[in-house]
Amino acid sequence: MRRRFIVHVDIDAFFAAVEVLLNPSLEGQPVIVGGLPHERGVVSTASYEARRFGVHSGLPLRKAYQLCPQGIFLRGNYQLYRAFSEKFFSLLSSFTPDVEAASLDEAYLDLTRCRPLYPSFSRTVRQLKEKVEKELGLRVSVGVGPNKLLAKLATHQAKPGGLVEIPPGKESVFLQQLPVGCLPGVGPKAQAMLNLLGVKRVGDLWSFPRSTLRSLFGLNGDELYLQVRGIDARAVEPVRAPQSFSRETTFLEDIWDEQLLLAHLAYLSDRLALTLREEKLFAHLIEVKIRYADFRTVSRRRRLTMPLQTMGEIYRVAQDLFLSLFDSPRLALRLVGVKAAELTASRPLALFEPFLEREERLSRAVAEVRRKYGFAAVLTVRERLLERCYPLEQRRGFVLKTASLTK
Repeated sequence: MRRRFIVHVDIDAFFAAVEVLLNPSLEGQPVIVGGLPHERGVVSTASYEARRFGVHSGLPLRKAYQLCPQGIFLRGNYQLYRAFSEKFFSLLSSFTPDVEAASLDEAYLDLTRCRPLYPSFSRTVRQLKEKVEKELGLRVSVGVGPNKLLAKLATHQAKPGGLVEIPPGKESVFLQQLPVGCLPGVGPKAQAMLNLLGVKRVGDLWSFPRSTLRSLFGLNGDELYLQVRGIDARAVEPVRAPQSFSRETTFLEDIWDEQLLLAHLAYLSDRLALTLREEKLFAHLIEVKIRYADFRTVSRRRRLTMPLQTMGEIYRVAQDLFLSLFDSPRLALRLVGVKAAELTASRPLALFEPFLEREERLSRAVAEVRRKYGFAAVLTVRERLLERCYPLEQRRGFVLKTASLTK
């Protein structure tokens, strides 16, 4: 079987790196993106300078401040990062059509089919790295191997900003010297269990029979058995259309006021509609999620016969779902979110198509005005209420987006 040539590319400290690129005075500083120290969110990305203090993605902001009080905390700007991400994937796609998005800043490439175009894969990968870093202005780490598992592990060894290629026939040598915690799925608990068994490195697991690993880790033991041997048959799947988009807000303080909560919901519906419009997609399903101050989380969804896209359509459904969920006399809310799912690229004609067409034209006009003159150039009544309580500059920090890719 012909050896595959898989490349894994990862932008180093993506969000923080973009902030440094746009503000060079941050160079060499411990930059922490995700929110301000007093807020209740978590760290999205930390620069390598901040990581030296123990700050990492997913860490509560207040804990990050305790570890690194001299850190520069930024709320971040998702739309800005998304623009850099789109440029990143455009550059990668110029080398091969076989590009799989692992996240906004991480991708797998399969160059195997392009063998006639590239006499030397190794030289091509170096050129790819140089081109991405030059045109994007951001440092990337690159790993090369015969499959996705080994390519990603090579990237881990290449960080920050390096390139590691596993030579043919040297896969076992490369794997055996890695810490066992590098393997996907081996979290802190599994690592602690393995350490008790004397397993520190991947090579220490080589002699463990599959049955022993299965008895220790269940079905995950089979996967671990294959990983230890560097076996991974997964294909690189080209970028596909997302299955869902969502917007959610974690509030700086718990909120009781129903009108203010509905104002947040309107803002999130508007942001969601903008994404659908940009992606030229319509949603068959709308879901609303709320989280109370005691962390109890509930959600409700509605499947629609007619897919929708505009802010007005999304908000009408979301408002109805929200009011059916929110029990105002009980507890204040700490989070509210809206999700659009079961996406389609078209909408069939309907009895009320003229009305929907007018609303769609209005939504496009509002979006164009906001694009030219800023979001606050056109505000609904609810958005004016929200603007008074939470200016847009604050909201940029705690409005999140997730896109679930087709697997």
